[in-house]
Amino acid sequence: MLVQLTVTDSELPAFMNIIEHLRSDMIESISILDHDDASFVVSSKSMVSERTQAAEARGNYIDHDTFWNEV
Repeated sequence: MLVQLTVTDSELPAFMNIIEHLRSDMIESISILDHDDASFVVSSKSMVSERTQAAEARGNYIDHDTFWNEV
């Protein structure tokens, strides 16, 4: 699961202290981005695959020809 938080610069050290005291198996990865520099975030290949499979499983798709005939 992906959780995105925005933490103020002044509180980041205290927040990181909390994170460091969590069980080691609770956090898969941590990315710290400067809000002004962040333009996009790329998920791991496995996460993209999982999300694509979940979307396809719940999708109600029409075939290619039907789509273009209805446009």
